[in-house]
Amino acid sequence: MKLLDFFKKKEKIKRLEKLDSSPKKISAEAVSGQGESKKVLGQSKSAATVLQRPRITEKSSIMSERGVYVFRVASGSSKPEVKKAVEELYKVKVEKVNIANMPSRLRRIGRKIGRRPGYRKAAVKLAAGQKIEFS
Repeated sequence: MKLLDFFKKKEKIKRLEKLDSSPKKISAEAVSGQGESKKVLGQSKSAATVLQRPRITEKSSIMSERGVYVFRVASGSSKPEVKKAVEELYKVKVEKVNIANMPSRLRRIGRKIGRRPGYRKAAVKLAAGQKIEFS
């Protein structure tokens, strides 16, 4: 069996080498050097996967009067990804993003103990005069 595994690995390596040696397409921006080297949101995560839903609570509604909106976001998302996602989805200018990891909590129903999962939330401050309407 080890002999078969050896040949399978060898074939896999050949296929990968073949893919790497294929000619790559070069865009005009790459040739001229004007292309940005920043990571584009579309390459890693889409805006819909970064922002899961807005958190509508009494505290967040008070904060929204000051231009700060709270969203539940994906667990691996970063501040630049959240900023880009909010600007892309809601067409607003974001000034600042604060992220907090909310811990999981124990919950009891009778004698049974369960766990409510933790999540990550982001407070997004918009530029002056900008608003987000949740319908």
